[in-house]
Amino acid sequence: MTKATNKLKGGTYKVGFGKPPKEHQFKPGTSGNPNGRPKGAPSLDEIFAREAGRLIKLKQGDEVVHISKIEALVRKVLHKAIEGDMTAAKLVFQMRGQAASADAPDTELELELGLDEDVVKRMLARFRFEPSK
Repeated sequence: MTKATNKLKGGTYKVGFGKPPKEHQFKPGTSGNPNGRPKGAPSLDEIFAREAGRLIKLKQGDEVVHISKIEALVRKVLHKAIEGDMTAAKLVFQMRGQAASADAPDTELELELGLDEDVVKRMLARFRFEPSK
């Protein structure tokens, strides 16, 4: 079986797998995806940051407060940790460590645990839980 040849400009060019005929190849300066990714399309990090910063309504006692989604998430994890959820407790300490090591002082999310941290530590001591080193 012989491979087909394409004769252009006096030369021979073997046509086969990965070698389309010259008239069907992309011309110089053009790509296979001329429209490409739209300019200004948000990245996953940008989408996450935008969604995490959006405000939600949260009922606190008799009043409704507006807080960001990320703040609501942190509150929920802290609440679960205080109730005795060990997975949430580990996550609290991981978040605290990341917040302490972050070099960006202008971040919107700052975890101020204060007395809550002592409560979590006492709870962990009561359950004889030692954070992994």
